[in-house]
Amino acid sequence: MTTARQIKGLSAPLLARNADLLDAGKNTLWLTPIDHVGRLILIDRTSDADSCAVSWHIVEFFTPETTSWFGLGRYGDRIGRSKHFPGGWGWRWSDPTIYEDFIERVETDILPLFRSLDTTRKCLEFKRGDPERSGYLNRYWHLGACVALGEIERARELLSRLKAHRIGGQPAESPAQQRMYERLRALDQPLSSGDRAALCTLLAQWEAENLVGSPLEPYWQRNAFPLEGVC
Repeated sequence: MTTARQIKGLSAPLLARNADLLDAGKNTLWLTPIDHVGRLILIDRTSDADSCAVSWHIVEFFTPETTSWFGLGRYGDRIGRSKHFPGGWGWRWSDPTIYEDFIERVETDILPLFRSLDTTRKCLEFKRGDPERSGYLNRYWHLGACVALGEIERARELLSRLKAHRIGGQPAESPAQQRMYERLRALDQPLSSGDRAALCTLLAQWEAENLVGSPLEPYWQRNAFPLEGVC
């Protein structure tokens, strides 16, 4: 099995070259500062002791279904080897070329994208507009995005559909799901009345529940949401 030492050896040179990257544990590297949206790289173990999998993800901390700072969300992709190296999507520890290639792939393909998505609006609109991956975003995600962006009427429509099928219907299957249902209920009144201040308070509260006490908290900026009239 891939070891923590191997992962550190792979990521350390990249971290040394990019001061805005943070090793937050759990085999993840995060672009800082942390806003309402996190951008991370995961170096994951596989069933093959000689291989690891590398992927990138963009996650929100304020959506109703987000219940932890550590989660991969519903948006991301694998990072593969450069075409002139063997391996495809696999990164083999027995291949000494993976170390330089890891830096090359991340610095060429991933960090420019991450750094360009430097506002909450840019992140959310990029994800919604991606024809390859936007299909993985469910109605809970779209509800949170609409609220954060100030798209009140669209958020009302989404919440109405979710209420009809989920809220007050079948019981939650886990504490995390129960928390999500409670958050959906909390959105009902302020969405109905168009109370933007109350909606901002809810989003900020949920974000804090996920980030306070986490390894990301020291790098977290409590900025305004687009809902409040910012970009």
